Amino acid sequence: MLSSMSTLWREPLLHFLVIGFALFLYYEWSTDNAAAPPKRLHVSGGEVAQLAANFERTRLRPPTEEELSAMIEGYVREEIFYREALAMGLEQDDPLVRRRLRMKLEFMLEELLSLDPSDALLTEYLRRHPDRFRREAELSFQQVYLDPDLRPDIERDAAQLLVRLQQGAAPGHLGDPTFVPRVYRQVRQSDIARDFGDGFAVQAAELPVKVWSGPVYSPFGAHLVQVESRIQAREPALEEVYDEVLRDYLAEKRQHQKEQAYLKLREGYQVTVAPLTAASVKSPTGAVTGEAR
Repeated sequence: MLSSMSTLWREPLLHFLVIGFALFLYYEWSTDNAAAPPKRLHVSGGEVAQLAANFERTRLRPPTEEELSAMIEGYVREEIFYREALAMGLEQDDPLVRRRLRMKLEFMLEELLSLDPSDALLTEYLRRHPDRFRREAELSFQQVYLDPDLRPDIERDAAQLLVRLQQGAAPGHLGDPTFVPRVYRQVRQSDIARDFGDGFAVQAAELPVKVWSGPVYSPFGAHLVQVESRIQAREPALEEVYDEVLRDYLAEKRQHQKEQAYLKLREGYQVTVAPLTAASVKSPTGAVTGEAR
């Protein structure tokens, strides 16, 4: 019997139960017998209505009484855990929580802004940012391609073909095969540069209209080009770019207002920063020097 008791006493589980029971007794004896007043948690009628509305928006029907009760209990559970987590300081030193709270505050600041600028304000914004909304030059042209791999004397061939084109020869039967289109209609200069390179785009924009010219060179070879029409780069009117101007104006306004709100809030804080010590500086390899690890 004594041996069995000795063996049982060495069991870790028994030690755990004894210690737990002792802590329970200590807590009961050391605290006031009067129960602490319960914490108040009020679920308002508006919150219940919001829960029901969210359910109906998702399920396309109103919730039953049981479903609504379950949602309310879920709301209460979340609120209790949230409050207890805050009471325990679990939100501190959590970069994810800090980032979400910052984003939420910035979103609230955005919602407080006036988002109805007048046409006069947008016109002034357009005037102050001409490069951002300037319409590029546009060309309509056709081109005849000469492949340098097929033509040992490409300049001579280009000169001969140019004469034929200027005399009225059909361009569709001249030149060499190419994967780029022969005809372009009202193409922006940046799109021409994408297909033929910057040098070609710049030179093509300066060619005379309704005249076969060239050769104009690209990374692929030589091209004979006839510009059919040209629309010069220009400053657009507000109605042409209204949506773009409005979007950029609002984005800039929001950023400015959030920065002003931050500076106003920062005035209420006295910020001190501990001096940087050698122990906290990282070496070029990324390792922390000194004893700070």
